[in-house]
Formats: sequence, C-alpha cells, structure tokens
Amino acid sequence: MEHNRRDVLKAGGAFAIGTGAIGQAAAQEDGSDSQQGTETEGGGDQSADLLANCWMHSGGTTPFKGAHGHREWSPWSLERRAEGLGEVGFNAIGLYHEDIRYRVEHEFTDGNLRARLQQMNNVLQQNGIDFVEVEFLTEWPLGEDDYRYQNNEENRQLLLEAADVLGANHVKVGNINGYPVSMEQLQQRFADISRQFSEVDTQVGMEFFPVDPNVRDISQAMEATRIAREEGTGGLYLDLWHLVKLGVDFDNIRALSADDITAVEFQDGYIETEMSFLEETINLRKVPGEGEFPISDWVNAVREAGFEGPWGLEILSEEFRRLSMDVAYPLAYNAGAEYVSSGN
Repeated sequence: MEHNRRDVLKAGGAFAIGTGAIGQAAAQEDGSDSQQGTETEGGGDQSADLLANCWMHSGGTTPFKGAHGHREWSPWSLERRAEGLGEVGFNAIGLYHEDIRYRVEHEFTDGNLRARLQQMNNVLQQNGIDFVEVEFLTEWPLGEDDYRYQNNEENRQLLLEAADVLGANHVKVGNINGYPVSMEQLQQRFADISRQFSEVDTQVGMEFFPVDPNVRDISQAMEATRIAREEGTGGLYLDLWHLVKLGVDFDNIRALSADDITAVEFQDGYIETEMSFLEETINLRKVPGEGEFPISDWVNAVREAGFEGPWGLEILSEEFRRLSMDVAYPLAYNAGAEYVSSGN
C-alpha cells in the first residue's frame, strides 16, 4: 500500500492535508470544498462500547518529552471533553497522569485531592462515561531501591488515588524505557504493582512494545504476568499498534482466555515505514480505515479469546491533533464503531 504523503512529517514540521477521512474532515472544518464528504456528526452505531484513549481526546498533546509539539496535558477542559465524548457515543475514557494532575491543579480546585477527583468523577458520570482507564507507569520493572523507581512514586500515588476515586477498571503500565531485567524479576515486580492497585479494586494491564527487551510476544507476556494473573490482579494489555510492529501471530491471541486480557486498544497504521519508533509512534497512529492494519482480523481474534470490551481507541498523529473537538470525536467514534459494533 502506497503511503499517503500527508502522513510523513518533514523534518521542519511541515504538514499537508490529504484526501482521506481526516483530510476531508479538516477541509470541511476550514469551509473548503471537497469531492468526498465524511460523517462528522454523531449517530454512529451506539451499540459500540468504545473507550477514548487519553491522547485521542486531548487535542494538542503528545507523549514522550522532547517530541515535536510536546505537551502531556490537554488544553481542553475535562468538562468539555466529557460532554463531547458522551454526545457522540463514547462511554469510557482513558486519563493520563499528567492530565489528571493538571485538572486537579487548575480545573477542579475545591477541597483536597480526593474531593477534586470526585468532582472529575461527577463530570464523567453526568456525561454517561462510567468506565475509566488510567495510565501510565514506567519504572515498575526496577527494584524499589532504584532512584528511578523512587522518582516515580508521585505518579504512582496519584494514579492509585485517581483509580480509587474514579472507580478505574484498570491502569496501564509498560516497560517503555526498555529496562533489561530477568523474567523472574519481571514476574515478581508486575505482581507487586498489581497487588498495590488491587487494594483499590483496579486491575493492572501490561502493555509491551518493540523497545521492550524482555517481552516480544504473547508467550513472554503471559510468562511475565503469570503470578498476577493467577492472583487475579493483572494481565495483558493488547495494543494493536505494538502487536503489528512486533509481528505477533493473532492465533496466539485467539488461544488466550478472557481472564488473561485486562484491556485492549486499536488504531490504524502502516506495517512498515522508514520512520523512527518515536516519530512513528506519535505521528502515525491513524483513524481506523485510514491505514493497512488487519483491524477486523485482530478484533475477531480478541473476541474469540472472550474479551467483550470496551475497546480502547488510540489515535495519535499530528494531523488528528490539529482537528477541533467537534470534528475529531465523531470522526474517531464512527470509524472505530465500524469494526467493533455489536452488529458486526
């Protein structure tokens, strides 16, 4: 499949609108003519249980410090986002620790931390969003005496508190920094972090990546999470993006059970590019239907394993970040619902 030129950012940050769904949506938003329209109003299949990933609903934000345009908290209020997401059909949301921190420092400011988090929870509930994911912890594979683990304590405590007050179903963790540790250490440390969150009735999902030297496939992921899965406190977090990049065989997903899978998320993209892992990860996670990922095959495999949702939708690209909320949210929901609605 030939890559659309609008998907590849030039070194200087140049950006061009293309002719796909996002290009059409942006053209309509600018008031320009288009040969082919795209549905940008609500009204997609309301039977689709979709979770709006933290980056998908946050506008001009990106993970990874030092990345182009980096900001980890949304310029849009949570109240506006919750209302917009609920209106188009999302009933679940993902929240990133830096965005949570910004909200309780600048948007919800009455009372102590728990009172402020409860105000956040009220806003979500009022807009029909009753399923919450929180993220992201990175230093858990290290020993507790490691200064990097200790420096992550503030984020860990914030997510524990947020998970408790918001009634989070799960927290996402992963070895995105690529720390090499033994499988025995990984098993025990994942079990340890899972036990911590079990105290607030929150499961832990381990996401694995191409940059993780310890976990490269489903078999290794199952081994790393074995103790936590046996204790019922954690399991796998299956992100289609990383599974495709690692070349994971979907038959290995079909062989899982529902108890093995804590959560999932998907998007579209290209099988191979010449971009770096960092640049591709923050700029080419596309709206479903805009790339060449085998989304339907993956959805079927996850369903055969017994997973019932909600389905996380993680769109992360420069072009999507430039869309207004009124365009981005229905575009994402309708595209995602095409693959996971109960009628499919």
